[in-house]
Amino acid sequence: MRPERLTRAGAVVLPPTMLVVLIVGLWAWLSAHGFIANYLLPAPLVLLKALCTSASVLLRHGTATTMEALGGFALGSFAGVVAAILLASSRWLRQCFFPLALASQAVPIAAITPLIVLLIGRGLPAILTVVSIAAFFPMLINMTRGLREADIGYHELLHSLSATSPQRLRMVELPAALPYLFAALKVSASASFITAIVGEWIGSNVGLGYLIVISGQYFKIPTLWAAVVVTAALTLILVGLVTLAERLAMPWLAAETTS
Repeated sequence: MRPERLTRAGAVVLPPTMLVVLIVGLWAWLSAHGFIANYLLPAPLVLLKALCTSASVLLRHGTATTMEALGGFALGSFAGVVAAILLASSRWLRQCFFPLALASQAVPIAAITPLIVLLIGRGLPAILTVVSIAAFFPMLINMTRGLREADIGYHELLHSLSATSPQRLRMVELPAALPYLFAALKVSASASFITAIVGEWIGSNVGLGYLIVISGQYFKIPTLWAAVVVTAALTLILVGLVTLAERLAMPWLAAETTS
């Protein structure tokens, strides 16, 4: 890697790393001096010990949550893209359904999770449904707008060449919608694990959400916070993978942000 790239990478990584170190140091100092009660938030070393001693339990429940989050994320995002293509191609469909899609964002997913569990039953199908819904609407809203952002000149050019609708979609509309696609993927990725956790609180007997509930009931606070840390780490990994995919799909965007 060239020195200038190393410098740019360091400029991106160093500030958040320093902030995390500062927060952990302050957290350790406050815990050591009794400003933070251990029964609310254990000290960093206690939490690290819980992560190590409960590694097998966290792995088992984390695997279940990961499968639920990734499955719902993929299903909801794919369905959102397909629905956005349909809405972008029809003004009548847009006028009918797009306002409802916007209004749906005012309903918290936690409010409809119990209803979904009642309708479908406890277990994987219900949680996949909840996560899919959480991923579907951001994708639908962003992609519907993105597909309509293509320059009218390109549409006129392809129309003069007698291009079909699938050809216009592939050559003009989808490339123009890429920034909106990845923006929606980031939103959905950041929400998928949290939504899966909420679903597990109500509709599952496995997963990090279930582990959090059980640990709280039995006052195993270090294990509870260890599950929270694993959830946060998994979320950051998924968002990071989406960001990497964005840079690979749109290398010019990476060049603009680092220039």
